[in-house]
Amino acid sequence: MALSLLMVSLLGFVCALLPLGTAPTLIILSVVGGILYGVRARRLPVLLTSRETLRGPLLPLVLCLLLGAVSVLWTPVRKEGAAQLLTFLYTVVPFLFWIGTVREVDERRRWLLIRWTALGMVVGLAIFAIEILGHQPIYRLEKALEGTKLDNDRAMNRPAVLFATLAWPVGLALARLAWVTGRGAFARLPLPSAMPVFPAGKSMPWAWVLPLAFFLISLGGSSASARVGLAAGLVFYGLARLSAPLARTVLIVALVAGPTLCVPISLGLHRAGLTEETRMPWSFRHRVEIWDVAARRILEKPLFGWGLDSSRNIPDEGQVSKFHPESPIIPLHPHNIFLQVLLELGVVGGVLYTWMAVSLAWMTRRLPAYAQASALAAMAATIAVGCFSYGAWQTWWLCGLMLAIGLLELNLPAGWWARPVATVQPAPVRPMSGRAPSTGRRPAARRR
Repeated sequence: MALSLLMVSLLGFVCALLPLGTAPTLIILSVVGGILYGVRARRLPVLLTSRETLRGPLLPLVLCLLLGAVSVLWTPVRKEGAAQLLTFLYTVVPFLFWIGTVREVDERRRWLLIRWTALGMVVGLAIFAIEILGHQPIYRLEKALEGTKLDNDRAMNRPAVLFATLAWPVGLALARLAWVTGRGAFARLPLPSAMPVFPAGKSMPWAWVLPLAFFLISLGGSSASARVGLAAGLVFYGLARLSAPLARTVLIVALVAGPTLCVPISLGLHRAGLTEETRMPWSFRHRVEIWDVAARRILEKPLFGWGLDSSRNIPDEGQVSKFHPESPIIPLHPHNIFLQVLLELGVVGGVLYTWMAVSLAWMTRRLPAYAQASALAAMAATIAVGCFSYGAWQTWWLCGLMLAIGLLELNLPAGWWARPVATVQPAPVRPMSGRAPSTGRRPAARRR
């Protein structure tokens, strides 16, 4: 528990200045908090054995890993495919144990963890704001001490996309702490055992404040993907506050439409000549070129794809990029999560991946009402970032998403998953024994 508190309090600093460090942070948390707990308890967490989880995202996740393992047989460079599979195993499997352990944590420890996490993330967001608004003074000092070259254009892109997802569970945590204290004063926070549980049928006020503030700060940065992700999250948050079932339905439709339409859309954008459209941002024009090549490669091996981690090793067939002639036509990955899944794992992998994502979105209906909007907004932000930014299998990015799931779990009351979905019902009317119903006014004094 002490090590877990130390790690979660450092999360904000790690995400702001050492985004690649999210991977070792999560792995340490997962091994210590999950696997060692399972060894001591001599049983699996309930999450890994519950029927709802097995029927939901866990089964397609296991099938995806099995398909990735088999696809190593035909991936262009088997060594890299095997290395990616090993990365999945030592990252995802311990995380499943950790999230299962977090789900069984009692209310007192939940409040303790989320309080220190919120404090650390606020510090991290403050560091990020200083870097963006102050033209990266910490980054410049670090490079000056190392004597290495500055890369101001992309230095803050990774922290930006991490916070685009993490801002939602952290914003929810700050809103809950503010509701408990009345003014949000951390110093006046009551004892964890005395903290009241937020009413199950209500929406959490002010959970959107931190994501909106981060969106405004990100306008001064260079990551367009983070801005798009935060904007999508804010839209879905507002939609979910109006109607959570409607927002969930729209999200599920987007998850199904992504792998279904990504290939024709990619081919259509290239045929429309957007790579030559100088009024478009340079990075977007380059992505249109990458998407077109990836879409045509998908059509060559549509069923099972080219194999795990094959994006960077697919033959160029003599093609040269207009934007990076010295680099492969697909640099590292297609910069689109749907295209990468179809390219490497084919239609079968796309179906499994969609099944897993839709299951996660559908399971948000069981969350307490105050957390549903934040959960749907985080998913929408993640999908939006994944459509334009980093590779689907990059370890630091996957670990950032899994950390967001863990923070969301800590925001929920202990034992929430074992309770039926709460519904708000009117209070029963007590019989008045023939007397007139009360109007809420004090009776007038009788005259003597």
